[in-house]
Amino acid sequence: MEKRTFTYVALALLVWAISATVVAGYYFSQYKIYQDEYENLADEFNTLSGTLGDLSEIMESISLRVNILVGYGNGTKIWHNNTALPLASTAFTAILAIADIKYTDYGGDLGILVTSINGLASDSTNGWLYWCWDAEKSEWTLPEYSCAKYILHRGDTIAFTYESYMTWPPPQPT
Repeated sequence: MEKRTFTYVALALLVWAISATVVAGYYFSQYKIYQDEYENLADEFNTLSGTLGDLSEIMESISLRVNILVGYGNGTKIWHNNTALPLASTAFTAILAIADIKYTDYGGDLGILVTSINGLASDSTNGWLYWCWDAEKSEWTLPEYSCAKYILHRGDTIAFTYESYMTWPPPQPT
């Protein structure tokens, strides 16, 4: 009986040892596969990072960054700082990029008039004006032409404010 028990125990240990070896071998082979895949991905990422560095420089060379203020006339002011836009963008394309707007295009010299920004529409006494920050004078200026004609430059700051037409000139953005 002892010999039979010893045989069963030895057989069980042998089965366990073989099973454990097979499972360990399987997991080791999986580990090697994933390690190789990881190394390949890391190499590709490093290659791509170098390419993206060049791409980032290219994107910076064909774009500009501006700061845009939207003032809703009720004290709510939202800044969109460092907004990336294509070169030769206008104040109109800038507001179009950051807000849901409605506008009227009068064509010719009159150009485009923004009539609504994010659901706040102009009426008979209030409307949307755009301003440009004059860094040399450290003051806001109110251009005398359409926002679609004002060409932006790198680092410009503009504002679209909802103001009353009843007082002229309107107060500058703050």
